[in-house]
Amino acid sequence: MFFSVNNPRFQEAQPDLVRFVLNREVRQFPPDVQIYAFYTLSNRMRSSGASGAIQGLGSGNSRLHVFSEIAFAPFGFVMTLGDTPAPQRDLVDISGFAQYGYRDWRTGISIKLPVMPIYTGFPGDYRTRGQTLADYAANKAYEATLKSTSP
Repeated sequence: MFFSVNNPRFQEAQPDLVRFVLNREVRQFPPDVQIYAFYTLSNRMRSSGASGAIQGLGSGNSRLHVFSEIAFAPFGFVMTLGDTPAPQRDLVDISGFAQYGYRDWRTGISIKLPVMPIYTGFPGDYRTRGQTLADYAANKAYEATLKSTSP
């Protein structure tokens, strides 16, 4: 799925991932790539090729996130690249599933996935509709104060 939402040249930049996907006997996932999962109950879907985001810019604790995302109810998946963290801490890392063989069926594997809202088209944005509209109102109010105080 991630190859289909990324640029055709993505495979040139990720030869280990290509090898993993094309050879069902490979059990070693590329070390600089992680796959995360979540549930979404949203009636919206979202997909994005490799994107970058910086959280906390100017705070001294800024973090770079490079990731690709696919969200189509009931599941969402995020692939991080280059040893960068997931854009949201609550997402569940499922990269370890690579250790299982193609025909390896196991019972008793249980995972609790977080439920994440999908409202905007921005990758990695997990705000609810209410949070998004509140942020919009706050930004408009701030913009208005800037206009009223500018010479």
